[in-house]
Amino acid sequence: MRAITWVLAVAALATPAFAREPAARTLRVIGETAAPIEGAPARFVIDAVITPGDAAFQGRLEGWFAALPPAGDSDEIEGDCVEARCALSADGENGKLAISADLAGPGAPGAGKLALTDDEDKTVETAVRFTPITGPVPGLGTLAAPGAIGASELTDLLMWAGYPTGFSNSDDEAVDWLQREALAEWQAGRQRPGGGLILVEDLALLRGEAVQAKRAADWRPLGGGGWTGGYPAAVLPKASGAAPEQRFASADGAAVLVVAIDPPLDGDAWDALVDQVTTDRDGVEGRSYTRVNDEMEISYEEKGRVHAAAYHRREGGLARLEFSFPAAQRETYERYVPILQRSLRAGKDLKR
Repeated sequence: MRAITWVLAVAALATPAFAREPAARTLRVIGETAAPIEGAPARFVIDAVITPGDAAFQGRLEGWFAALPPAGDSDEIEGDCVEARCALSADGENGKLAISADLAGPGAPGAGKLALTDDEDKTVETAVRFTPITGPVPGLGTLAAPGAIGASELTDLLMWAGYPTGFSNSDDEAVDWLQREALAEWQAGRQRPGGGLILVEDLALLRGEAVQAKRAADWRPLGGGGWTGGYPAAVLPKASGAAPEQRFASADGAAVLVVAIDPPLDGDAWDALVDQVTTDRDGVEGRSYTRVNDEMEISYEEKGRVHAAAYHRREGGLARLEFSFPAAQRETYERYVPILQRSLRAGKDLKR
């Protein structure tokens, strides 16, 4: 949990009436404070989408907030708009940031107010000025076009870069906070600015490095019948079996991967399987698992071996991946655990 939160509240100088918009639109602006506030960035970027509300003149703003160098804070930002005026909030390391300003109107964004409230409920305010982003941002780079990358591809790129986003079976939807936070960690680890903003330069670097990493791993795609996956043939060169169950092993047979599409399970049978693999037993160490409805991943060590698995339950079958290797060989195989678990994806049309 962050020790302190931020709130943004944006005040409009003018609020011209306008008709309800028929579709969502992108808002990308730079905010600059009129006076410095300790703990708040002097300059920051908002990359968001404004969607029409349930009634005329109302809208919802959701997106990402990132401080510009030398500050480095970033977080989700959201709020509501009435005509042109928006009231937004974001949580950060130093307090709750609130902004009030003209951001949703048909004209250029206007000036407003920014307030920072710390964990002792002390609030400091300053004026803030917004300007639209129309090209490269000095000291940052160029924001990628809206829709330049989806959640699925960015998750894959970050996974190969060593910054997995967490277990998911989501479709290729819009990038959300899961990918943004992992991207911010990757950017910080590379001493690059961005704070989770999707930059043209970073996408090119991530894509290039993923191609190299997959080539080094001799990554072989798998799939068919509503599912996709893959395996690193460079370390698991021995392939055997065929659909619906395939096996891959290291040259010495010590590391083993099983990818299978099992018969479908009803709700009770699925719960029983989850209980079976997650129940405590002697000799199991470092167990970690995540279950979200019909998706689950788990990893643990037992009797000198590391075990990792992923499951996706569908009406037409159960997609199952199980990977194990000697704990003494972690250096060789451990980096592939999240890659294998999260490369397995199953659609609603999964079948054996």
